[in-house]
Amino acid sequence: MFMTAQEKAGLYAWAFAAGLQLLKELEKYYDIKRVDKKMESFLLTLRSELLPERFRRSLVDYLIEVSPDVGIPEEVKSERKWRTEEFYLNSTAILAGLFDALNKWRKEKKEGEKKEKSSEKGKGEKT
Repeated sequence: MFMTAQEKAGLYAWAFAAGLQLLKELEKYYDIKRVDKKMESFLLTLRSELLPERFRRSLVDYLIEVSPDVGIPEEVKSERKWRTEEFYLNSTAILAGLFDALNKWRKEKKEGEKKEKSSEKGKGEKT
């Protein structure tokens, strides 16, 4: 059974939300650079998995390790094997969602740094 476009969008949306949650959890333990590196490393590990079962196992293992409260969609946790086409479509949706979450997080961090610098600059000029 193939997933509909709406189900694919759901998988992407889930991965995006899960990615933001993972980054938030990692920030509790690491500085910004380490969080960025850990997420990049995770994405590269997932991308390198050539078998659907290993892809899903790596994904689930990391979710459990970093943030056990992230829900896992049925399509990912079900024991039904993914056909080749499904694997490519599902893994692409998941990787895209996680990658977009990382980019959004990076953008927010840069904007936060800019605001911090401008407020420090403003305080320096007033004294």
